[in-house]
Amino acid sequence: MPNIYQVAMFNAQRHPDKIAVSDERHQLTFEQLCARARALSYYLGSLGVQRGDRVAVMTANSIDYLALLHATAFSGFSVVPINTRYGLSELSHLLSDAQPRVCLYDSTYQSLVDDLIRQNALRDQPLWIDAFPDDLSEPVSTDPVARRFGSVDDEEVAIIMYTSGTTSTPKGAMLTHGNLSANSVNYIMELGIDADARSLLATPLFHIGGFGVVNGPILYAGGSLHILPRFDIDVVIQALDEHQPTHVFLLSTMWVGLTDHPDFAKRVWPAARFVQTAAAPLGQWRQELIRKVFPNAEFSWGFGMTESCVTTIKNRYTREILEHPGSIGYLWRHVQYRLVDGNGQVLADQRGPGELQVRGPTIFKGYWRQPELTAQVLDAQGWLHTGDVIRIDEDDFSYFIGRSKDMVKTGGENVAALEVENCLTSHTDVREAAAFGLPHEYWGEELVAAVVAAAGRSPNADALRDHCRSQLSGFKVPKRIFIVDALPQSSSGKVQKFRLKEQFSL
Repeated sequence: MPNIYQVAMFNAQRHPDKIAVSDERHQLTFEQLCARARALSYYLGSLGVQRGDRVAVMTANSIDYLALLHATAFSGFSVVPINTRYGLSELSHLLSDAQPRVCLYDSTYQSLVDDLIRQNALRDQPLWIDAFPDDLSEPVSTDPVARRFGSVDDEEVAIIMYTSGTTSTPKGAMLTHGNLSANSVNYIMELGIDADARSLLATPLFHIGGFGVVNGPILYAGGSLHILPRFDIDVVIQALDEHQPTHVFLLSTMWVGLTDHPDFAKRVWPAARFVQTAAAPLGQWRQELIRKVFPNAEFSWGFGMTESCVTTIKNRYTREILEHPGSIGYLWRHVQYRLVDGNGQVLADQRGPGELQVRGPTIFKGYWRQPELTAQVLDAQGWLHTGDVIRIDEDDFSYFIGRSKDMVKTGGENVAALEVENCLTSHTDVREAAAFGLPHEYWGEELVAAVVAAAGRSPNADALRDHCRSQLSGFKVPKRIFIVDALPQSSSGKVQKFRLKEQFSL
């Protein structure tokens, strides 16, 4: 399957004058994007970067960030995106694990880089670069075929994407060029993305949604991408006004911020055809507001993980969401799936509930330098054990029950944390909720919850427990409810319950 560089070269021939990427200062056609990718490849080669080496990136979103990804598909090194919120210990762990030859960083993080170098925290220090030169040029090629197609195979690693770390230290998921291409084709087919598509890149490129949902499919189809360096609510609203994108993807936490902004409800963006979210479900009133300001868009919610190159289940149509309330959508056409029980046995009826296992061309290659951990989630037949428990109805729509490890076992009963969380967030006083278990001498685990107040509201723990009692079985009612200012979250907006357990076990 053609990789992103090869497709960009095709788009350069088919749409020679079309703008591929832009930001507030620059814009590049597809040909210019490919030329920049080749120039970066040769420049990194002059610094000693070879095929199979890693190049780490700790910057805001930029045109060069995207050009670097295209450069991997030209010459065969791997990009390691770094979460720009990492502190010294997290950054030290990631770099020690990834062992990049070069690390590109934003000068904003100069003091952090200085600390790493001063403390000699890394066994092998990478070459630190605070920017790529603007005036790079590529040597004159004597091989037109290599210039056109590069020299990279589908199975070579394009990205080592460190996972969210909702339960432990982040792990490096290896995504191949074939994974990225297959994912782009999936999105193009499912969401009708074509050369007329326009999108904003506000999701950070250290998140798989930035690479897999926004960047890859839009450019693969020959569309145009406007890059925002970071998510800023006012800037996003202004960019929506100016660029009128046809496809809008934001993480759920970003949608929460937008829908809470007083100016959001005053706008209408009729050009949008698809509006997408991921990471966590949105409340009903937020969905309704989003449909109001994007009146011609189909609302889509993606369900997946880094290891599956973003999405395995997609809810494309607004009417499908309305006709199947609570559904997370249907399995994508390029993904094989099966449901298994708690012992790993394939369920006969395939309706579940059961753990979802998937395989196909988007499934990752494994965890970087962790073969034993890889074997725990990716079996010899290529099935990825997602850990997500779902059921499938007679129309083949899927419903998320919870994580197989996100069940609270209390008094001999299994309680799906998601069910409790949905009940709590249905209360008008609650904006966000997380249910989890704490060790208990009698119950085994004590079911508790942490909630964040809705704007202008003051939730009462006893009232919330009464609310749960009116809708849930008694054993599903949290024994204690903690009111908190915010829930600890990963870079993708997923709640880090292990931090809550640490906080409230004290």
